[in-house]
Amino acid sequence: MRRLLLVGIFICFASLAFAAELPTGASTPSESVITLTGTIVDNMCASAQKPEALSDFIKTHNKECALMPACAASGYAIFTDGKLYKFDKDSSAKIEEFLKKTDNKLEVVVTAKDINGELNLVTVENQK
Repeated sequence: MRRLLLVGIFICFASLAFAAELPTGASTPSESVITLTGTIVDNMCASAQKPEALSDFIKTHNKECALMPACAASGYAIFTDGKLYKFDKDSSAKIEEFLKKTDNKLEVVVTAKDINGELNLVTVENQK
């Protein structure tokens, strides 16, 4: 009985030690890092379009509109290959800061973690 108790205690401590060694923000099975090339659009303007018209709308949407206060407050997404991928709240704030810089455009390449269908931005840069 004593041996069984010692084994149980050892397993508990080993589990705690293993968990303590995992880095903060470590990937879980529901996360994957992806790279997307596409066009940034604010969620307010994107949601105002019919899905079949979104591709044509994206061609005419401009950076000035995306930075309007109401548009920026709605958050951002990237449109690529006929699909819209939404950014989480913190990532949308980073996208807004990126767009405020004069030389940056809506056409970008992003690297992000896909966490349960929402993008968590890692990097963003203009398309070359």
